[in-house]
Amino acid sequence: MTKWLWFQLISFQVMWLSLILGGNTWLPITLAILAMHFVFTPSRIDDTKVLILALGGFIIDLSMMQLGFFSFSVWPVWLLFLWAAFILNLGHSMRFLRKFKWIYLISFSALGGVYAYWASWKLGAVVFPQGSLVTLTIVAILWGIWLPMCVKLDVLMRQKSHE
Repeated sequence: MTKWLWFQLISFQVMWLSLILGGNTWLPITLAILAMHFVFTPSRIDDTKVLILALGGFIIDLSMMQLGFFSFSVWPVWLLFLWAAFILNLGHSMRFLRKFKWIYLISFSALGGVYAYWASWKLGAVVFPQGSLVTLTIVAILWGIWLPMCVKLDVLMRQKSHE
């Protein structure tokens, strides 16, 4: 694994943890790491193009908030940047997802999404007013659909610039 992929993998974990633990207050940490990402990435143009996918994830989370499944202590601006950091992983340290058969990708996505939101809930970043079982079931369904779509769209958007 290259130094870039190590940076990308570790920096995402730092961003995730700082945003989950510190929310909007610790957002500058993520902004600094995202800036470093765009300084050092070998695919700046492609990475910029796929950032639009982060809006989809952000809208899903905001919809869950509006429907009463998620609750936050303050308006979660940090969620948009968490989604941006996550989407950038798809073309780098999470490229391996492209090799998964659809059924495995859907399963991996559903389980991974549930784990991430469960951990966020346990660490106090989000509250599940409708209960964890109902909310995490919906998260599993949404992630089982959204992440495979993002993987496919990431590939398509990056291919267009290489034609």
